[in-house]
Amino acid sequence: MRILKYYIVVVIVATLTACGVEYYESPNAAAVVPTPGILNRVQKQLMVDTRDEWFSGRQALLWAQYWGQVNYTEEDRYQYRETVNENGWDDLFMHAEDLKAIIDFNTDETIKTDMVAYGPNENQIAAARILLAYIFHQAVEVWGDVPYYSYGNEDPDFQALDLVVGDQKYPKYASQQKIYEDLLKELDEAAAMITGDYMMDGDNFYNGNSSQWIKFANSLRLRIANRIKGANATLANQHIADASADVMTSNADNAGVTFTADNDANTAPMYSAFYIDNREDFAPAHTFVELLKGERGPFGLDPRIDTYVADNAEGLKVGIPVGASREVVGDFEWESFPGDGILDAKYTEIFMEYSEVCFILSEVNSWDQTWYEKGVEASMLKWGVDAATVASYISALPAASEETVLTQKYIALYMQPYEAWSEYRRTGYPKTLVMPGQSYDVLVPRGDGSTTVYSYEFDPLVDLTDLPNRIKYPLVEQNLNKDNNSAAAEAIGGDKMDTKLWWQK
Repeated sequence: MRILKYYIVVVIVATLTACGVEYYESPNAAAVVPTPGILNRVQKQLMVDTRDEWFSGRQALLWAQYWGQVNYTEEDRYQYRETVNENGWDDLFMHAEDLKAIIDFNTDETIKTDMVAYGPNENQIAAARILLAYIFHQAVEVWGDVPYYSYGNEDPDFQALDLVVGDQKYPKYASQQKIYEDLLKELDEAAAMITGDYMMDGDNFYNGNSSQWIKFANSLRLRIANRIKGANATLANQHIADASADVMTSNADNAGVTFTADNDANTAPMYSAFYIDNREDFAPAHTFVELLKGERGPFGLDPRIDTYVADNAEGLKVGIPVGASREVVGDFEWESFPGDGILDAKYTEIFMEYSEVCFILSEVNSWDQTWYEKGVEASMLKWGVDAATVASYISALPAASEETVLTQKYIALYMQPYEAWSEYRRTGYPKTLVMPGQSYDVLVPRGDGSTTVYSYEFDPLVDLTDLPNRIKYPLVEQNLNKDNNSAAAEAIGGDKMDTKLWWQK
């Protein structure tokens, strides 16, 4: 990973009407933006937009039960804000359009020779393809069928980033099956087209190291293939076997953006939320805190707990009740804040990391013990746990199994909530979560050594008995792109939060 160096770039000149997202022409904007600035901006701003207190904090962090809200619990109970939904959609597609500009600049015969100053044309295209796969992978797992673009596939259904000057054009939605199949192909081809040792300028991940970009592409391909193996085992197993040959091999290969403390614009998203915007609205969920304390699940006390969860006013770690009403949660006075390691101005937001690769390799190798232990070790070392403590914890681990591997994977994915949410939807793990309608107790330790038991109920505001399977399409899409949106809703089985994704069992 590379420390963030944020380049100020001029917004790309174009008009994007697909999905209701628009860039407007400006006579003062540069006609060709240096591609390092585009790459650098997307790497950083994508994390700002998707890991902030809104798209992450008021949706997936709550639904994965990593956090709960202290004051406003509607989103905890699945009544999300439409503005957050629409902004998330717009952000993902705008970043995708920026990445397509890198491709366009490096394929345009009149300017691609100028682009070589920033790195080989092939490598710049490959970097854009890899990050486009990451973005569309997130989009398809939030909403289901979505408008989609592919560099290497001229399928007429892939219309997402078509540009129109003048009359508006609204894109079709591609099927999830087509999207996943193409994502695997794109990542495979992108890795294969990388040449030489240097990727390109402006790289916040690896400072231009092309071999690490190949590992990132293959690791992401491994993730996606593993996700869909219940829906298309033949295709998935083919890509799992091929991608596994060159994936991340240590935490040095983690793909992430490390923010800085030099000014408010470059601090990490959650630091900005808590300490700049003063949004102290969140606390670790009681289910997650109890898992880390060894009170839920198959493990003992987790050494990552001090990094993940701060002490409360009485010097103890207590999670906020999950899914209770605003009034009930407002009366709870003992919750902890996220730990200092989470709210660090210089926090590293992870796109994908080595520990996840290890857990996937454990799974695809029949819950292999060695890969399971490597995954736990990699996560703990990443979070700064000393080697002796790591070794002691691993020596006491229960044997690798579906439950133990996937629960440790869930712990390791803390602060990557959309991936954790997807894994729950795929596997049903961890089993430590509280379900809608379920009654439960929270044990609150007190500074005087006593423990008080409080009883609660997960009271959903949406008719669900489990975690949501997806988010409904943004209302703006339903209004502006009505015909294509309606066709997509019908194709997936209804625009509902309990509609299953293509790969769900």
